[in-house]
Amino acid sequence: MRRTNLGEAERGDAGGVAADGLVAESPRMRRLLADVARIAPRDVTVLLRGETGTGKERVASLLHARSRRAAGPLVRCNCAAIAAELADAELFGAVRGAFTGAVESRRGFFSAADGGTLVLDEIGELPRALQPKLLRALQEGELQPVGAGRVERVDVRVVACTNRDLEAEVRAGRFREDLYYRLAVVELVVPPLRDRREDLPRLAVDLARELGQRFGVERVRLSPALLGRLQQADWPGNVRQLENAIARMIALCPGPVLGPEAIAVVFPTASGAARDTAPVARSAPPLEELPLRAQLDGLERRVIAAMLAATGGNQSAAARRLGLARTVLIDRLKKYGLL
Repeated sequence: MRRTNLGEAERGDAGGVAADGLVAESPRMRRLLADVARIAPRDVTVLLRGETGTGKERVASLLHARSRRAAGPLVRCNCAAIAAELADAELFGAVRGAFTGAVESRRGFFSAADGGTLVLDEIGELPRALQPKLLRALQEGELQPVGAGRVERVDVRVVACTNRDLEAEVRAGRFREDLYYRLAVVELVVPPLRDRREDLPRLAVDLARELGQRFGVERVRLSPALLGRLQQADWPGNVRQLENAIARMIALCPGPVLGPEAIAVVFPTASGAARDTAPVARSAPPLEELPLRAQLDGLERRVIAAMLAATGGNQSAAARRLGLARTVLIDRLKKYGLL
């Protein structure tokens, strides 16, 4: 298997890049993309499993782009971000006056995705009471908006994403077994970044290019030495954490070429954001030497990460135990590169 040369990656000449920004130098990603190429044209429901931040949403986009539905809509629904009492209306729509605040009829995510693909992110968070209605929509292609006396037919391909073990959720009684089997007609696993380190140099270069354009920086280059340091690091937050780290380096480090010293701004709190080898750990200043805001951010990130670990990644449980609204917790997770 051809390994990425760091200098080559820094120049942006390495191969192994699929559509939608997916990098596939590693054997696991190459196998995943081969599976996607086979499955995409076949109109089956797909369950994407993987840790938070691995890029499941990009794989879902690729499934849509290479399907027969590519000309149709691609609609995303984050099941974790929907209030339980509104989930029915959000997914399946509602007629005017169906409930307090329903001042006009609304289309749900399923209707919006008619003729295309609906991505149900964090499907494990879907309320148990709503799961039978989702099962009917998958099996029969039928849905009933809240308050409507009619049934509507839709033609939607569903791609569901989860960072949970849904089989364990089934055994615990939190997820319907029949719905699980309906969703997992084909089940694909998106590997964590630690299991695809060959991809990291090119991935970092591509992210730096995208972020540089977004921030209005003419040309951002990552030196081979910096790429080597990034490749050695542990990334529990996966690609999303790597993106956050590169954004921070671009924002805080001078010059168009970022050298190995830039890594010091990535792990200033030594909070375990990315447990690197000893050289990186030594380059981070002690927490007490940082400005107050950075110390508070580091402490908050550490507490949230510990609570997520204690709850097995269950964001709802973590939010309850931290005394936060779920939406507030999600904002914090994004801020600290944990989502």
